[in-house]
Amino acid sequence: MHVCMLLPERFPPDVRVTKEAATLRAAGHEITLVCRGGPAEPTFERTDGIDVQRLPVDELFAGPRGLVDGARYVASAVHPVWRRTVAELADEDLPGGSIDALHVHDLPLMTTALAVGETHDVPVIADLHENYPEAVRQIHQMRGWREITRDPEDLIQRLFLAPARLKRLERHAVRNAERTITVCEEARAHYLRECGAAPGKVRIVSNTVDLDAFDPDTADPSTNLDIDPDDSFVVSYVGNFTEHRGLDTLIEGFARLAETRSDAQLVLVGKGNDEYVAGLERLARSLGVRDRLTLTGWVDFEDVPGHIAASDVCAVPHAATPHTETTVPHKLFQYMAMGVPVVATDVAPLARIVGRTECGLVTPAGDGAAMGEALNELADPDYAREYGENGRQAVERQYNWAHDGSRLRAIYDEL
Repeated sequence: MHVCMLLPERFPPDVRVTKEAATLRAAGHEITLVCRGGPAEPTFERTDGIDVQRLPVDELFAGPRGLVDGARYVASAVHPVWRRTVAELADEDLPGGSIDALHVHDLPLMTTALAVGETHDVPVIADLHENYPEAVRQIHQMRGWREITRDPEDLIQRLFLAPARLKRLERHAVRNAERTITVCEEARAHYLRECGAAPGKVRIVSNTVDLDAFDPDTADPSTNLDIDPDDSFVVSYVGNFTEHRGLDTLIEGFARLAETRSDAQLVLVGKGNDEYVAGLERLARSLGVRDRLTLTGWVDFEDVPGHIAASDVCAVPHAATPHTETTVPHKLFQYMAMGVPVVATDVAPLARIVGRTECGLVTPAGDGAAMGEALNELADPDYAREYGENGRQAVERQYNWAHDGSRLRAIYDEL
């Protein structure tokens, strides 16, 4: 089959898209990916066997035609530029043949894909990485109007694509897609219960990892930081820095650990906006642990296993929100694959997986004192070793990309 993937963001570095495209390519499918592009990126490129076509983001709403396209997008949620681009691909006599399926990554382009699919009689696969309406709600809560008005596209989305409307688009998407792919049991239940999706059409392909990429026997624990993992007790977090990630709770818990462990170090691997990061630094300073906090900034994906390997405990301290209750992050499986014990909060997907696999401890979301107690318990090397081994075994047995990739291939075998 010739599969046309739509991604409303830039590519690379989306890890999920990379894994899915590679899996489908290995199964014999041709992949064309249409995504956003920056001014310095090539419009067309073939990378790892994938044909990538980029739409320059600064041209999507440029000039009079761009204004008209923007108005049409607001009114219908069908993006004219994306629709024209995909329709042209569907009409072309490509080496891989005409498009046999549209595989859409996340909600923003679902209505567009369904319109193209209906016109060209092409099945649409809704690959919903997260509860998008609730993710947007969280972003709106984090960003003030002053910041939003500086970005015209964000302003349009805030005014005309509010979470309530996105929820209606979500229901339309899962009811009309040939298949809906989601990342965890809780998300599948959401689409069945709240969106009216047909049970047989919603499948789970989780955010699991490639075991070869996350192998504790081959990873280099050198972190390029001024921390010696052999002389420190390192607590790490890997991912984006936003309010719903619960990093304030982690810092509060770490401060409790630091009262009993003079060698404790906290490493936050990732990035966030300047204001939020400054707030985390202020919190750490007020709790007397700023000198034990390291903020790495953005790191390449290839370096992530090394940072985890240098850790004694890794955390997923998510706050409890409708978004976090229906998604599961890559980082959980990355930690488990590296054999590092996990401390996670009791949002449903995290609590279920950590509890089922016994790969670590679960604490109430937002409870810094409980987080501190868990970190102190995981400082016991015997407990830590057992939890870490349980996590690695669970990943080898079930929570790995070989398993989830086979689920993805099965969906296309059905088509």
